[in-house]
This record gives sequence, structure tokens and C-alpha cells, in this order.
Amino acid sequence: MVEDIPSAFPDEALLDDDLKRRKKEAKLLAESTRSPDAWERYRTLVDALEEANDLVELADRKARFALLIMGALNVAFFFLVTRTELIDVLPPFLRPFLGFYLLCYAGVALFFFLQAIETLRPRRFRPHLTYPGEAGPEHYPGGLRYYEDVVLRDLEAYRRAWREVRFGQLNAELAVQNHVMARINNDKFRSLRRLYGGLRVLTILAGGLLAALAMSLLLSRQSPPIPNQRAENLLPSASLSDTAANPGSLSSPVRVPVEGLKEASGIAWHARLGRFFVVGDRGSLAEVEPGGKLLKLHRVKGNLEDVAVHAPSGRLVLLAEKKGELVVWDPSTASETARFPLDVAALLDREPVDRNQGFEGLGFRPEPDLPGGGAFYLVHQRKPARLVSLSFDPTGAVRPIGAAEVNGRHALRPYEDLTAVAWSEALAALLVIAESEDRLLLVSPAGSIRASWMLPGDRQEGIALGPDGALWIADDRQGLFKIPGALEVLQRASGSSS
Repeated sequence: MVEDIPSAFPDEALLDDDLKRRKKEAKLLAESTRSPDAWERYRTLVDALEEANDLVELADRKARFALLIMGALNVAFFFLVTRTELIDVLPPFLRPFLGFYLLCYAGVALFFFLQAIETLRPRRFRPHLTYPGEAGPEHYPGGLRYYEDVVLRDLEAYRRAWREVRFGQLNAELAVQNHVMARINNDKFRSLRRLYGGLRVLTILAGGLLAALAMSLLLSRQSPPIPNQRAENLLPSASLSDTAANPGSLSSPVRVPVEGLKEASGIAWHARLGRFFVVGDRGSLAEVEPGGKLLKLHRVKGNLEDVAVHAPSGRLVLLAEKKGELVVWDPSTASETARFPLDVAALLDREPVDRNQGFEGLGFRPEPDLPGGGAFYLVHQRKPARLVSLSFDPTGAVRPIGAAEVNGRHALRPYEDLTAVAWSEALAALLVIAESEDRLLLVSPAGSIRASWMLPGDRQEGIALGPDGALWIADDRQGLFKIPGALEVLQRASGSSS
């Protein structure tokens, strides 16, 4: 029998596998610790340069996006501060600070707009490297990649330089370019961080103004109703001169709720149709019975501030403030018939200081000898506050209304903020509202103030005398209310001042 002798081959196979594994690990270790060759350095530097260029593009896109956000914020802020009906809801003690607030916002916006320009500004870093001499030319950039270096050679010299270039020179130039791009990106992102910090500041400032306006608007909507008892602000004013008599007291106001009527800004009594016409800021024209019932509601294009009845034709003339127009409207056909543009500067005989403070009130006085059968009266709110009398035919050809149509101009000193005017044949005088002082002025056609009274309400923007002698007020916030028996009081005052 032959004994089984263990073979040595399995052990030798294991030894060979272990030896191969050790050689492989040693090779990997050597690869990880060796320096990259010239080609590997070139590829690595190109990858780094492409990443740096991507960062430049990213910074520029972020800056452009920040400019879009900043533009939207500025437009919203400008819209808020130019809407006088919004600014007027601010409490009086806050209004003096509004100009300072706007100045701060403008300064911050300008500074960070400059930061956006700084972020987008093309940068230029040109390093000054010492030439290493003939012993190490492979460590000195060849000037073959950067455009400012390329144009220093003519075409033939540039082609020759590429034929003679060494890998080390290309890598040296790429290293310099990467260092320059790193400095550019560091500078860009520093400006970008400041820019987005500024966006936060601008957003907080715009949000602060919006919050203040929203809170003021909410509080104004929740203001208490006009009291049924006579309030302190209904007490008669003192006479305008030491010799004038006290004109008497107006009675308590009575609210006239009209369903669907919002932001009443003007009112006129149409005797022929036996109803009131009430306009709203957003282009609404309402027909209202003396009892407060809404008969019809029409839409008229424009920011309507007041309405007057042209007695000879029975048509309405509506005052559109924003574009400075007189809109003629025929109630028999419920349609617009003409629009007469107003030359505001010519009517006032001077340029207004603030275009947002325009003509606010309109009234009509019949006078057969005048063109159109009477005189229209316009009141300009402030800067300058003026009562302007003019004549034109609203049924005639459309033309601009300017200085040629003016009969007279009157400054009702010391009153400003004139918002409404109406003619009373019974008083042979004009009724004018000075809203900021809550005053009702009795004014002669020649522009002299005969008497004045305190008025109830929050923002009185329209006035009319009803058929029963009640004084009707259109209040932008509180709607319509009337003061019964006002005509009798006004007649006594007119008689005592004559």
C-alpha cells in the first residue's frame, strides 16, 4: 500500500496570492504619494479653472437676481408712498417722520444698488512674477492663455511661442490664472454677501411701512361712528373778524347708510331727476334716493373725485383727478359723452408743487351770460390751494381746458387742503370744505370767506345741499351723512354777514 502524502501546492498558491496582494497595495501606496506628472497637473488645473469660472457666473446670476428683487421692492415702496389715500390714513403724529423714513430708505437703496454694480463689475488682477532665469523657464508662465498677454505678440510670434512652449510653462500659467480667479471670486462673493444683507434691510424697511399703513387702515376702518348727539367738533367757529357775528350752530349729523357704496368722494343733487349722484375713487357712479336707497350703480373709467350737475343740459360733469380730466356723462342714456383734459398749470397760473395733490372738488353755478350757461368751480387741494372759476360748454367740441376758460382764481387763506365745492342758489354763495381742519367755508363768488363752521367726519370729500335744506357730506371713510336744517343756519349766517 502507498501512503497518501500531503501536497505542498495549496500552500504555495496561498503564498502567491498574498504576494500579489502586497505588491498591489504597495503600488497603490506609491501612486497615492507620488507627485503628479505634467499632464495630470494640467488636467487638474484646467478643472479648477473651469470651476472658478462657474463661480464667477454664479455670483453674477445671484447679483442680477438680487437686482430684480430690489427693483420689485422699490416699485412697491414707491407705489405705497405715492398713494395719498394710503398715506392719509397714517396717524398725524407719524406723518412728520415719513419724510425721514423715505430718506433713509432711499439712502439704503442707493448704497446697495452700488453694491450690486460692484458685484457685477469686471475685475482685473495682473500678478507680477519675478522671472526665474534661464535655469527654470518651465516654472514661468508663457503668456499664451490670458487675452491681455496674447495681444502683446503679433500673430507669427504667438504661433512660434506655441510651437516652443513646454508643459511646465502651461501649468505655471494655469496656476497663475487659478490664483487670479480665486481673488476675483473672493472679491465678488464679499460684495454679494453685502448685497443680500442690504436686501434684508430694504425688505424690513418696506415691511415696516406696509405694517404701519395696514395697522392705520385697520384702525381707521374701526373708527367710532358719527355720534347722534352733538359732538364738540360741531360747535360753531369763531367769526372770521372781530366785527363779524357768530354764524350759529349746525345740528347733529345723521348717518345715511347706502348698501354697496364705497369710498364716497363726491356728491351732487340733481333737481330734475330728484336724486343724488355720488362718485367713488375707483370709478363708481351711484344714483341714490334722498332716503338712502341705492337706485343704480355705474362704472366710469378714472379716479373720480367729485361730480357736478350742468343745469342747462342736465348732464353730469365728473372730475377725474389722476389724469386731470372733466368727464361728461349723460344720465338719460347712462353713457359717457366727452372727456375734456385739464391744463392744470394754466388753470392755476403756476406749476403745482406736488402732482399727487390735484383738483379735488367741482361745482356749477348757472349764469346765462357765460359760455355753457354758467361757471364751473374747481378747488385745488394744496400747494397751491386754489378756488378756480372757469366757463366752457360741456356739450360742445372737446378741447383742452386752460387759461382761456378761467374767470378767476382765489386763495382761501389761511385754509389749505380744499376737497369739495358746491353752489347754493339760496345762499348765493359757495360751500367749500377745508378737510384738514374739518371746516365748512361759506365763500362768495368773488372768493371772500363770509363764515366758517366745524364739520363732523373723518375725510370729507364731497358736499351738497338736499331739497329739504339738509347738508349732505360724502366721507371717504364713513360714507354719507347729512346735517338736517343746515340751510337755515347758513342763511342766518349769510344774512348776518351781508
